[in-house]
Amino acid sequence: MLPAQIPIADPDEFVRCVDKKQNVDHGQDINPTQRTDAAIKESVYQALWNNSVLLAMEYDGIDVQVNNGVVYLFGHIVNTTSQRLIKNAIQTIPEILTVNDALVLDDQLTNEVAVSLSDLEHTYNCKFFTGVSHGVVSLNGTVRDKNVKILAEKTASSNPNVRAVINNVRIAGTKSQPAVQPFLQPMIGEVIYFLDGVSGIVKQVVINPNNRRVVAMIIQGKFTDPRYKINSFVSGQAQPPEQLVTVPMNTVRYLTRVSGFLYIRSDERKRYSDFDPGILFLPGNDWKPPYPYCSGDVLFPIQYRNASTQLQNDLEEFPFGAIMEDSSMREQFFATDSLGL
Repeated sequence: MLPAQIPIADPDEFVRCVDKKQNVDHGQDINPTQRTDAAIKESVYQALWNNSVLLAMEYDGIDVQVNNGVVYLFGHIVNTTSQRLIKNAIQTIPEILTVNDALVLDDQLTNEVAVSLSDLEHTYNCKFFTGVSHGVVSLNGTVRDKNVKILAEKTASSNPNVRAVINNVRIAGTKSQPAVQPFLQPMIGEVIYFLDGVSGIVKQVVINPNNRRVVAMIIQGKFTDPRYKINSFVSGQAQPPEQLVTVPMNTVRYLTRVSGFLYIRSDERKRYSDFDPGILFLPGNDWKPPYPYCSGDVLFPIQYRNASTQLQNDLEEFPFGAIMEDSSMREQFFATDSLGL
């Protein structure tokens, strides 16, 4: 006998970020419903893990939340085949009441971005070639000048389901092309280590709204000279307070879902700066953060507050310095294994 089908509900009825905050355990007793939800969540992840195709292609890109027996699926997957495999994998879990599927499919997102670029193609007599991998868009093609290249980037980024845009579009008549920084997404709460062992916790990220990519992270920690800490311990003085600092992504050597490592030491203060809220601002409520970030996780550089900023200045005026050396599309996608939760 085949199991009864689990109904698919409207994903808009539930907000991923609100639920995750509500489900944080602050040391209080967990009620029976929460225990049941936790067991269902574990069962869903186990079912996905047991499918070899999903394990290889999609497992790390899926975020599962459960509330009162209702399963909510978030993240980015390849196509409808993966979507069907996910549905079949969790179909036999008896405790599930309903499944709210908010997964974003790469093949559909590819079509949406391509359609949005069609007006630019007709206006500027060019052709863009678009690829998407777990929500990260790669733009390729040749255009006549930098403004068209940046317009394409902004157009692709206007889709709220895009995680980031990697702009590989070339400008006709130029021999050298600007370097492209690898795609990196530090997780909120992730531990970041300097070369000298000093560490801090990621509290927020700074994103370029033109391409939805992280350009810096706000880290909380004790970044005072280690010699001061030793002297304080010996003399019995109070330890230095924790600080917030802004660290550019071009200082990142390696990044995973739980920790990151920098090229720089904590005493190289010219390579990062104290957090200055005056040069950053929160995006409006109508702007959807790229997955897996939530509202409040993201800040914009202050120059993007004014929508009339000249196109030609969007790259040069960015406040966090030079970007990293060029890399291939595959290298950029796997520069971090933080592509999903």
